Amino acid sequence: MTQKNRTLSLLRTLGSTAVRAGAEALKNQLSGNASKNAAGAAALGGLEMSQAALRLVRGLDELKGAAMKMGQLLSLVDDTMLPQGWKQALVTLQSQATAKPFAEVEPLLRAELPHYEKHLVSLEPEALHAASIGQVHRGVLANGTRVAVKIRYPDLEKWVRSDIVSLRRMLRLANAIPSDGDFDAVFAQVEKIFLQEIDFAQEAANYVLYREHFASDPGVVVPRVIAELSTRNVLVTEWVDGLGLDAWMSTPSQEGATPSTVTRTAESRAAVSAHILRVLFEELFVLGRVQSDPNPANFLVTPEGKLALLDFGATQALPLALVEGYRALSRACLQGTKPDILAVSEDMGFLKPSDSQAGRDAFVSMLAIATEPFEHGEFDFGTAKLVARMRGLGVTFVREVGFRPPPPEIVFLNRRILGTQLTLERLAASFDARRVLQPHLLNSTP
Repeated sequence: MTQKNRTLSLLRTLGSTAVRAGAEALKNQLSGNASKNAAGAAALGGLEMSQAALRLVRGLDELKGAAMKMGQLLSLVDDTMLPQGWKQALVTLQSQATAKPFAEVEPLLRAELPHYEKHLVSLEPEALHAASIGQVHRGVLANGTRVAVKIRYPDLEKWVRSDIVSLRRMLRLANAIPSDGDFDAVFAQVEKIFLQEIDFAQEAANYVLYREHFASDPGVVVPRVIAELSTRNVLVTEWVDGLGLDAWMSTPSQEGATPSTVTRTAESRAAVSAHILRVLFEELFVLGRVQSDPNPANFLVTPEGKLALLDFGATQALPLALVEGYRALSRACLQGTKPDILAVSEDMGFLKPSDSQAGRDAFVSMLAIATEPFEHGEFDFGTAKLVARMRGLGVTFVREVGFRPPPPEIVFLNRRILGTQLTLERLAASFDARRVLQPHLLNSTP
């Protein structure tokens, strides 16, 4: 596909989606209010999906690359922020993306490893997982080691740039971003992270770094990279048995199950939730880098109840000033006063001295909700509804200060933080979150 044809395909997908979405909105208005439609969908077990959203999903799934990645990002937002039926459709981009036939990707594998059969005595032709930048096949090495073989799709560098240009143009035309706002730095950061994500050599280096860091952590597993078979376009790692986090969260709770089974109990949900939160804080406050894609498919729960970390392509190195800024903001929220919170927020670029009092109050209130889990001991994420409670305050904040571009270095970090919050709410566990955070507030990064 040429760049021109790809751009036209993306624009057609977005245009037809807009038309279908408008028709659905009109149909909903004529047939009754949104709550009635939502209740109907719930009665059917959530099987009714938006046809507009499904059209978008099919188009983005076919295109892959940055276009599909943007759809995956949209699927991570709270479902009450999307029209009825859209969340469920967009989630399929995370866990049910369509893999390419092996005949299409095998030449890519052979170009990188001309005699791969000497090393891979077995390679399953059917992909076990497909994503926006490549797909994963299971194989076995000559020494009997089971491995995951990740093969990158071709021409992704070219598609990343063209897709972002097209999506930015459509957002402008749809008035989704202000015409007077300078979002150049934000889009440059998006492009930078996407281009980094498709460099498997860099991802392999991140695997090594994370594996070394979490080597002594009894609750976290990072697969070993098979370096001699890994290149910029192919990544081979040890296979880890387990359930994807999304599938694990969807399995029925089985109280009293044996530890050797990949099942959910109140105890295992609490343990996995603590692992997820601990990994985030270790990344932010110790490693100084964060795997910025909170896609549940990037985490497995092993039969022993450990959390396996996968896919380090979107790992972002964090400036020391940003790390210490988040540490200072956490301290101010939990130990300081409102003036302390406002001062740190201004230093980090979240607030401006000229912002209205109502806007500043809304921002402080959002932070108060976000840090509730760390104020005391055991906290129940299942009943707190943190994201939903912050949403209204976010609307107030934007109304008061305007929709302005965030500091570019926090775009993907905040994506991971929000995704972690949503995951913890879905897990609905009760555990001592303050105990997980507290050690990281005591000392600065060396």
